[in-house]
Parts: sequence; C-alpha cells; structure tokens
Amino acid sequence: MNVLPELWARAARLLATATALLVLAACGPGTGGTGTGPINGAVYFSGAGFTVGAPCALHCGGAELQLENERVELSISCQRFVFTGPWQIDAQGVALLQGTLETTEFANGGEPQTRTMAAEMQLHFSDTRADSSREVVVTVRDAQGNLLVAPRLLEQRPASAAAAPGACTPEAR
Repeated sequence: MNVLPELWARAARLLATATALLVLAACGPGTGGTGTGPINGAVYFSGAGFTVGAPCALHCGGAELQLENERVELSISCQRFVFTGPWQIDAQGVALLQGTLETTEFANGGEPQTRTMAAEMQLHFSDTRADSSREVVVTVRDAQGNLLVAPRLLEQRPASAAAAPGACTPEAR
C-alpha cells in the first residue's frame, strides 16, 4: 500500500492554504494598505465652479467631493449626490457609483422643493488610487444617460482648504 500520493495531496493542500493566508495578510492593515478600500481615511477634492470642455454658463458655484471607503458625497450649490457602500477604482482610474442625486428647486413663492432621483456618478482620477490622485473629473448622469452634472475638474485639497459650494438660494438657481 502506497501512502505517498495521499501525503503529496495533503502537502499540496496545506501549501495552497498557507499561500492564500499570506496573500490575504499582505493586504491588511499594518502592511502599507488599509485592507478595506481605495483610500486611507477621508480624501477631499474641490473646485471653483468650472466644467470640463465648456465654460459654466449657469449655477457655477464651487463643488466639494468627499471620499471615504464606504461613502462618497458630492455637494454643489442646490445639488447633492450620495453613494454608500464599498467601491473600487479600476485600472484606468475610473469608479462608477450608483447613488441618489438630490436637487433643490424653488417654486414661484420661493419655497424650496427637493427632488431625489437615482443617478450614476463617474469619477475619473488622475491616478489609480484616490488618495494619491491630484485631480478627478466628476460626472453625474440619470438612468437614461442624460447629463445631470456636467463634467467638473476637482483638485485634491485638505479638508480645511476645500472650497465649499455656495448656499442654495433662489438667486443661486
């Protein structure tokens, strides 16, 4: 009776398990990465009201983008896009996020009315990691592909230096 093939099979399984554990451990905290997403902590991008490819004609207030591993929020005067959940950046530096866009409009009497709709945000980073990217181009579209937020170029800034969007008032719309 030859037990050698069974020993070789057991050794191969043990080696495969050990290799998998080492690979997983290399992605965890304390090894240069967080082990949980595309950024370490929170990252802020902001811009002062211009769109990519065309000058901004209306509603050109500043924009602020806050990124965390489980939440992404874009704030523009009278608009706010929110995504919650894990997300990733692909090899081309692009992330596609399904979330909601809140838009505040003012009726004739000046009363604010907020409308919420499903939307998709595209983030195109200048690098394959958000925290090492200097710039990001942000675009938001509805489910039919219609442009809701024109492409905006935002620069990475510390939270204290981020350009806050203008207040949402009837004059801002």
